[in-house]
Amino acid sequence: MKFAGKVGFWVDDVEVKPGIHRSEMIERPYVGDVTRSFHKWEPQSQSTDDNLRLNNQITILADLYAQQNWGSIKYVLWSGVRWKVNTIQVSFPRLTLEIGGVWNGETPETA
Repeated sequence: MKFAGKVGFWVDDVEVKPGIHRSEMIERPYVGDVTRSFHKWEPQSQSTDDNLRLNNQITILADLYAQQNWGSIKYVLWSGVRWKVNTIQVSFPRLTLEIGGVWNGETPETA
């Protein structure tokens, strides 16, 4: 399956008020392949709703920015949802991103 989506990179922590910092994020578009697609529902003890967990692998063709900043990758925007990146395998010119739960951190829209 083909992948076309955005990858979220952490840029820096900025001080918005004295003593209050917020992560600055950027999103960049990438294409690649979904090499593993697996999901499951995890029951929650404190809720009647289950959480969706992915164990998908996405390989992207890394441009120069991704090659130099792969350690700052935090999430993948795929199918309208931001998914947390759990592991990154570096094998240039590709990066293999393993994604898991939903990303609840900062995004460019919340900055």
